[in-house]
Amino acid sequence: MRIKPQTFKHFAFFALFGISVLFIFFYYLSNTIIHPTSDRQFSINSITQYPLSIPILLAETFSFCFAIYFLYCLFSDRERPPAPKLLLRRPPVAICIPVYNEPYEVVERTLRACNKVLWPEKRIYLLDDSKNDRSIKEMRELARKHGATLVRRPDNVGYKAGNINHALQHAIREEYFMVLDCDQAPAPEFLERTMHQFTDPDVFFVQTPQYYINDDTPLRRAAKIGTNIFYQTQCVSKAKDGALPFCGTNLVVRTSMFNDLGGFRYYTSTEDIELGLRANARGWHGVYVPEVLVTGYSPPDWRAYRTQQYRWANGNLAILRKNWKELLWGEYSFLHQVHTFFTIAWWLIGLTTIIYIAVPILSLLLQSPTHHLWLPSFMIPLLYVNVIMGIMMIFMALHSRTDDDKVTLFDAFLQYSLIVNSIFIYSKAAINAIFKRYIGFVTTDKKGAKAGLRDIKWNLILSAVCFIASVYALYNVATASDGQQIRTFLPVSLWLLFYSVILASSILFVNDAAAAKDISASKAASASMVAA
Repeated sequence: MRIKPQTFKHFAFFALFGISVLFIFFYYLSNTIIHPTSDRQFSINSITQYPLSIPILLAETFSFCFAIYFLYCLFSDRERPPAPKLLLRRPPVAICIPVYNEPYEVVERTLRACNKVLWPEKRIYLLDDSKNDRSIKEMRELARKHGATLVRRPDNVGYKAGNINHALQHAIREEYFMVLDCDQAPAPEFLERTMHQFTDPDVFFVQTPQYYINDDTPLRRAAKIGTNIFYQTQCVSKAKDGALPFCGTNLVVRTSMFNDLGGFRYYTSTEDIELGLRANARGWHGVYVPEVLVTGYSPPDWRAYRTQQYRWANGNLAILRKNWKELLWGEYSFLHQVHTFFTIAWWLIGLTTIIYIAVPILSLLLQSPTHHLWLPSFMIPLLYVNVIMGIMMIFMALHSRTDDDKVTLFDAFLQYSLIVNSIFIYSKAAINAIFKRYIGFVTTDKKGAKAGLRDIKWNLILSAVCFIASVYALYNVATASDGQQIRTFLPVSLWLLFYSVILASSILFVNDAAAAKDISASKAASASMVAA
């Protein structure tokens, strides 16, 4: 399934979006910094009078910069690379599938697909780090059944990264190796569509998209849209500028270069991204094939999603925390630095969202008798415009990328809601990374466990706080003595009511019947296999 470039009508919309973003941001600045003596001033440099102006400016600047970067990716997406030269020979390829206590039926689906991959000399390696006896027995049976080489080790140091390092040191001798998560099933033509890129001697890896095929619940659908935003709208541009992230699955790697780099490091849970940066520093790069050649599963429930997102956020921000000097002054081009920053710093979005929610609440608590300390009333509607434009951008960037999956406006809104409702996941990951509390690799549960309201309690509590603050602002409107106070507090009330509704929509992401059905079916299938 090919990921199509955008058409002229899309670029016209993106241009309009860019002009609007520039206008809104500079209009915002003109009423904060450039005209501090205006009648409607919101003096950003008067900390004592407007103490909450600084975090808002930081959040607005971050959002503005990311919007401009996203536009750059969309406009440069149309420049697809030329077809590579054909390989004169077909070198041997190892297909690596790391597993750790994974469901039998999920791994078997991947092994079946790997056996159908078209290539004259390939070998499948099942890298089993399982610790419970049943999983060890299941993986041994699957390896025998599907002709895979089973590789085990005495410990699980480094988790998935250590598992692959061990296999490269002790088992794999092929010139190239392919990495697949246990739930990622490749198409038969995967190697035929990727291996020819290695005719360029500086190509370290060839990356293909992740693509979820299960989108039957609001959570799974929103998670799929979020993944597609990265793989379908940004990766072509990143690859063009030599800054394609090494994403750890659905890719082929040159073994000699991997060994020269010393393999993965273990301080971050996104060791794949870190390895790609070290390769870029050597002058090596990745190639992106914008074609869905592997299909997998999205996180089955909120708990699995929370684990996955925390791992990605903490791992990427750990890289930023540890390597920011090298990224800033290392042997990287300016465009590489820009791409890398937005790849790994996007996970600060949780802190940014908290600012948008917490600042108006604090402004109400700390208000003077006549005004709050957030934004002047005539500027607050601009924030609504930003939200609407952001949802429209998600829709326009994705809705016709593939023939088999048409994204709707509701899908775009669902993805926006999921980002907002992930604020505690991302904020915790960011704070821990700032204080050098890095996590190791944690697997994403493939079976799932039925989530409930307890899993989103902080979202619901914050929703209630926003609602109470909204009612309090509305009370100020009702008791206002003049029109100025009404214009001051009504927009704040509406803004907090909006976030109250969005945070309450986290209920959509838990307690869905489809997830519970999948869990039951998975347990039944595993029980049947063990009984047999």
